[in-house]
Amino acid sequence: GPLSDLYPRILTSCFLDTILVPLCTWLYLLSIAILFALRTRRAAATTNPSVDLDTLANDHAVKPQARHRRKLRLVLTVLYYGLLLAQTLMCVLEIVRLSLAHLGVGLLPFTFVTLLVAGTLRVTRRLKGKIAGGWRWASVGVWIALAVVNGVKVAEEVKEGAGTRKGSKYPEADEITDVAVMVGVYAVLAVLEVVAIRF
Repeated sequence: GPLSDLYPRILTSCFLDTILVPLCTWLYLLSIAILFALRTRRAAATTNPSVDLDTLANDHAVKPQARHRRKLRLVLTVLYYGLLLAQTLMCVLEIVRLSLAHLGVGLLPFTFVTLLVAGTLRVTRRLKGKIAGGWRWASVGVWIALAVVNGVKVAEEVKEGAGTRKGSKYPEADEITDVAVMVGVYAVLAVLEVVAIRF
């Protein structure tokens, strides 16, 4: 069940890692699929060419203000991909250490799907306009959801006690630190997505 037998009112890591974490990814993929379908229907219903805001910004890049925005966008993009890479490495670290400690990884590898899809949508400019513009808000949503779920995971592990699993290959205190870092990265990714919507 979702609650621990040893610690009342504490959600089990198994429930979090096999249900809630992958649920965030499933909902994200569903929202992207819906946005793709909406874009396809709109394209079939009109012959007017769509306006790509990124392309429009590039066309006016000759203006000083546009050049400033373009540089800022570049900085935000580099930071975004740097954080995606950092989060990928943190996920690998957690999965490897859980495996070494024989604690089970649940469906944690499913998180890589979210990281890959989010990065792909951004680098391909939402697959060259084939997905409706709301994809950024979908990304904001999944980063916030993952931050919340992993935040709950940290809170539950703190309730169990940071001294749990001492002497194992993955002490509870280490996992709390790793997951807390991941929560922070997810939160920053959400902020960057919101900023990207503005620019």
